[in-house]
Amino acid sequence: MPRSASWVLPQGGKQCHAICDFFGSFGFFVQFILALFSFSALIIKRYQEKPPRNIQVFKFDVFKNGFGAGVVHFMNIFIAMQFAGKEDPCPWYFIQILLDTTLVVFLNFIVLRQVEDFILSRYGVDVSSGNYGDPPEWKRFFHQLGVWVFVVVACKLGTTVVEYVFEEPLASFGLLILSPLCFNPHLELFIVVVLLPLILNAFQFWMVDSYLMAQEDRGKNSNGLSANFFGAQYGSTDYSD
Repeated sequence: MPRSASWVLPQGGKQCHAICDFFGSFGFFVQFILALFSFSALIIKRYQEKPPRNIQVFKFDVFKNGFGAGVVHFMNIFIAMQFAGKEDPCPWYFIQILLDTTLVVFLNFIVLRQVEDFILSRYGVDVSSGNYGDPPEWKRFFHQLGVWVFVVVACKLGTTVVEYVFEEPLASFGLLILSPLCFNPHLELFIVVVLLPLILNAFQFWMVDSYLMAQEDRGKNSNGLSANFFGAQYGSTDYSD
């Protein structure tokens, strides 16, 4: 899959000789920091809700969000390593994050609603995200979790096909952005996996949480873009503490 020519710096620059390591001790540490900051954004979001979601509903929503993000995170690492081959995978991971937190976050929303509509019309099963019944039921949660994982995996695979088609320009772009860091793999790994995603992933988690919660909760806790864009008519159960 990788094309070594894509990894030569533009205008005759040197090729990176240092490779960031996702699975070393430092790699695991920075991934833990990323997860910690990402989930912190959801806790802050809940404290801004008036009234806040029922704690069990919030746990269901956060677990769906986090589980899907975890699946995509490891898919991103695998895809980055496949595209990079023997070269530095960090530029390709940066590209995954950039796409996931911009294009894919909206694509997930569109596909999720289409899948929910299809399952309801074809099988008569309501898997509207965030609607777990009253009291919240584990069965509904697992149905919605399965739908959400299907959606994020399908969207990830779809964007990977696009990346393959545009592999050379994307590789050049990623390397151009990260080339000043590629001779310090720890610094590069920290910036690519923690610093940049700290803002991008916080935005992604916030937006994803906004369309995974029930429509009734979105109406109560409307806040700007997330409510205006994701305020679809799904889920009607009233949850509050």
